[in-house]
Amino acid sequence: MPRYRLIAIDIDGTLLDSRSELRPAVRDAVRRATDAGLLVILSTGRRYRTALEVAQAIDLPLPLVCHSGALVKEAGTHRTLLAHPIPRPDLELLLAAFAEHQLTPLVYTDTFESGVDFYIQQGAPLTRFHEDYLSKNDGWYRAVPSLPEGLPGDAVQTCTFAEIEHLRAARPRITERLGGRTTCHLLHSAKYIGDFLEFQAGAASKWAAITELARSHGIAHEEIVAIGDDENDISMLRAAGLGVAMGNASYRVKSAAHVATASNDEDGVARVIEHVLGS
Repeated sequence: MPRYRLIAIDIDGTLLDSRSELRPAVRDAVRRATDAGLLVILSTGRRYRTALEVAQAIDLPLPLVCHSGALVKEAGTHRTLLAHPIPRPDLELLLAAFAEHQLTPLVYTDTFESGVDFYIQQGAPLTRFHEDYLSKNDGWYRAVPSLPEGLPGDAVQTCTFAEIEHLRAARPRITERLGGRTTCHLLHSAKYIGDFLEFQAGAASKWAAITELARSHGIAHEEIVAIGDDENDISMLRAAGLGVAMGNASYRVKSAAHVATASNDEDGVARVIEHVLGS
């Protein structure tokens, strides 16, 4: 039996290649891991609907850690296993801070079965990055007269798009105003143009969600493998029994991991799984 019992895999830049495609070698390796009795978790910044598409491509009912750890759902049933919503006062403070920095937010809720994943305020100014994102997610969002009043439930994440210099300048000011009550990541996805800034509740992280799932299966921290490439993966790469950075990850991410593997265009995830199954 391999010494590791759980593998947590980021999606964009890790499981998927630079064209956002699932390479056959990687898909087959994930299936071999589950056949060998390992618990495989997809751990992503994506919302549930788009993470589910990847799980379905693998054809396995994998647990899905979404919104960088703010929401965990069961792919087979759509059941919510864990949620860390942003408290209403913190959400209101975040939205006010966004407005001060002339940033238009998108607010996400755990409402998959309603067919609506996120909300935007009617008439809000849109950058070309917002327009790109909204056009690629047409039908899955709703414009409401005001935020947060127009939300049907708790917010699990809010994000915004802008030129990278704008996001870098606004980030420390917004996080300072929230006083550590939120987590924040500056990320990029190959699916969309530009970069985005995301905020979750302070208790939310990929590692916190993974450890909760591990605990329910009697799996210790040292029995966990985490694989990722971006800023929101750092929490799990640092704390896992084996933290593996992708070859395409930045220096900062690689510094947080124990080892690095090949890039996402070189079947890096498959190489890690083969190592784990052979250990």
